[in-house]
Amino acid sequence: MRKNILILLLAIQSQLFAGNIKSIFWEFRDIDNAEYVSVSPFLMMLGRMFSSDEDMGIASRIRSVKVLDLENCSSKIKEKFCKRIANLNDKDFETLVSVKDEGDDVRIMVKEHKDIIKELVIVCGGVEDCALIYIKGNIRPEDINKLVEDETDKIYGSK
Repeated sequence: MRKNILILLLAIQSQLFAGNIKSIFWEFRDIDNAEYVSVSPFLMMLGRMFSSDEDMGIASRIRSVKVLDLENCSSKIKEKFCKRIANLNDKDFETLVSVKDEGDDVRIMVKEHKDIIKELVIVCGGVEDCALIYIKGNIRPEDINKLVEDETDKIYGSK
């Protein structure tokens, strides 16, 4: 009886753990050939000290960044990652964009508070590219609009 209860508790815990974005970082960041970079709030603050306000733009509103890149990992690891992100179930996040095309799965999810993006997650899964990007900050919609306009001007030239 105790064994059955223990198995049930482990199954419930693994289901709760399976959908969390942070748990995916913990699971994959130390795997062979995985590239993991974490830029802490302290390092972001140092970067702001050496840049002018006009150079910073949206970066001035970002507190920390984590990037996990599995591009150089084995196909077995990539498949495991793709299964994990397919079952990603973090109720705190709203999916803004979800694209599935020829085996690739890209999702952009946000956690907002009073129209301010507090957390932004970009999840990419597929045969070639597997990556997870997590950005924490206080990003306003007008910051994103300005970024899109600036990039559009760079690509197509200003009007």
